[in-house]
Amino acid sequence: MTDDLSVFWQNNDTAAALFYDLLARMQREAYDDDFLAQLAAYRTAGGDAGHADVFAAQYLLHHGETDTALICAERAYALRPVSYKVWKLLAKIYKACRRYMEALVMEGYAARLYETPISIADYPAEAITQEVLDRLSIAMVRPSSAPIATRMSYDSAEGLTATDGLFSGEFLPIDPQITPRYYVGVHAEQGMQGDRAWQMSMLRNALGISYFGAGDFTFDLMRADRVGRELYVEAAPEQESVLPIIGTVLPIRGLHTPQHVHVRTASLDRYGWLNVATPNFFRLNEPTEISSDADLIVGRPISVRHKATRRRLVLNILVDALPWQVLRGAFAEHMPQTARFFARGTVFDQHFSVAEYTFPALAAIETGMYPHHNQIFNNNVAVPLQADYVTLSERLRECGYATAQLMGPGDGIYTGVTRGYDRILCASYRQQNYEAVERVIRHLEGLGTGDHFINIHSADVHPYPSPLFQHPTPAQARLSLADRMTEPITAVPSPYHLPSPLNQEAFWMGVSATDRSLGTLFSYLEENYTPEEYLVSLYSDHGVSIFSMQPYIVDRNLTGAAWMMRGAGVPEGVRTDELTSVVDLYPTFAHLLDFPVDAYVDGVLPRVFGGAGREITYSNSLYPTKPYFLAARSKEHTFCLETQEAVGMDGTVDLAHANVAIYPRAHENEAGYAVDSPELRAFFYPRVREFLRGIGNNGEIFPLPTKG
Repeated sequence: MTDDLSVFWQNNDTAAALFYDLLARMQREAYDDDFLAQLAAYRTAGGDAGHADVFAAQYLLHHGETDTALICAERAYALRPVSYKVWKLLAKIYKACRRYMEALVMEGYAARLYETPISIADYPAEAITQEVLDRLSIAMVRPSSAPIATRMSYDSAEGLTATDGLFSGEFLPIDPQITPRYYVGVHAEQGMQGDRAWQMSMLRNALGISYFGAGDFTFDLMRADRVGRELYVEAAPEQESVLPIIGTVLPIRGLHTPQHVHVRTASLDRYGWLNVATPNFFRLNEPTEISSDADLIVGRPISVRHKATRRRLVLNILVDALPWQVLRGAFAEHMPQTARFFARGTVFDQHFSVAEYTFPALAAIETGMYPHHNQIFNNNVAVPLQADYVTLSERLRECGYATAQLMGPGDGIYTGVTRGYDRILCASYRQQNYEAVERVIRHLEGLGTGDHFINIHSADVHPYPSPLFQHPTPAQARLSLADRMTEPITAVPSPYHLPSPLNQEAFWMGVSATDRSLGTLFSYLEENYTPEEYLVSLYSDHGVSIFSMQPYIVDRNLTGAAWMMRGAGVPEGVRTDELTSVVDLYPTFAHLLDFPVDAYVDGVLPRVFGGAGREITYSNSLYPTKPYFLAARSKEHTFCLETQEAVGMDGTVDLAHANVAIYPRAHENEAGYAVDSPELRAFFYPRVREFLRGIGNNGEIFPLPTKG
């Protein structure tokens, strides 16, 4: 972009003209020397690097240079993994290389977003294995719903068929780089042996299971290996650990008895039972032989030894949709237990999310990257996070912490955003904080002598469309009939919920319930740990719209988020008004827990911790099929942008005709309050332009298929 401040954005007309010239040549397969000359000119003119690699790959493939074409195509995919053109190109190249699984995954992505048929007849019959079909199932699924999936099957007569289902009692076929793989079990704390496993075995392929049967069902995912029927563990007192083992036999009266387990050490020789589909825990401190009458699923050993260079506990509490801009003026009133605990820590008063809903915001928190940089923004397709990006949970595991997410949705599983957790308890909608607190305490009661990184993600305050969700009973019962009947009968996505007495009452009850249960957790921590032994963080991924009379998708109520910390290295009794973003959590944890921060991380260390801090935050709605919205905030002003055109499935949009305006912070996007000056333009324009690199598409769009 030019430094000209008379206009905010101008497209590169030269590059665009060269793009469409190359596109026309490609469509008529004119891959000659002139094509190469135009491609070189396009690169020189500052054309999109991913687009240039697509053109190069097409040229090389045409001339039989398949291996080199693959390098270019995979490079384009790394830059823009949600791209119909790249998917179809890679599918063709992978098929030529006989890498049929990868080819079908690419075709699956295209089929998922554009309903294009998968040309299964182009593949040899022996290539269509169950493993391939399972990977295709992941490509065809909405990514935030793990382990719910569209299960794919194939026979020569019917071809490919898709059925409603889920993964359960098996390994999750996500990115093969994630090893060991996640085994999908069920959470059955103090339950009858096998009852939850039986439910899933009976219902896993039932019509409507994803809608009715699995939303509040808690799954237990664990990184594990199938080891057969015998296992030898070389344990020692100084290496004492707890070993999770999952049984594989579903006990059915008259058919299968419960699975036996035989444990032998120098001092012990005993038989017992092994629960199916859920972890059984065994504390080992000497060489141990474990055998069974059926296969064993064995998780990673959990060390119960503390190391002085680590905290005993790093606890992250994500309260989904907690809107700090709504709560900040009455924090102690509505959340007295939480306010009391973090009064001995640091509270961030001007903290903002990068997005308006959980899927992209969670990925931003876990990677420290903006959505258009980590490319996890499209909640309609499960493209995996690039392997080179190291997530927060992976960093903590590298530091030696036992990692567990004890409550959360399935948002980051299929994409690899949560791949650093050795154990994940997840449910689509059942995320009550009181249950999360009990899980944390039970976890620490059994394993607390070791070093732990624990995440809980609860949703007591999150508004949901009432036709799909049961509001809290007290909220329904307390309101007058007139106030009770204030929810619209047409369900809308939660970022577009309008205020009503019912959803606001449910919200405040959720706030109170969250605080009440957190009080129990904080009391447990204070009784069992010193502040030097833990690092506790509470934050939200976004806010809510139900306190805005005219909700604006990136307004301060919807994108203003909570963040507070307490423990070793955290200043005590601080409430800071410096600007912070959810991407700043990552470098802050790096600073306090001593792990590296790669150059690709967008977050910065806040000034309260000795960092440079930031002078601007970015909240944007990068939602395909809707206009692009951006609120870039300084301490005193907000730069607002809205495009005329919709965001593409690839996360890009033409910015040339966007509407932009600058407002005082107190009057964001309010008519009659726009301000302008050379100084404000000089501050915002260059910074926002830089942020938007990778979102603006310069009007360059590859042809897309018509859905259906």
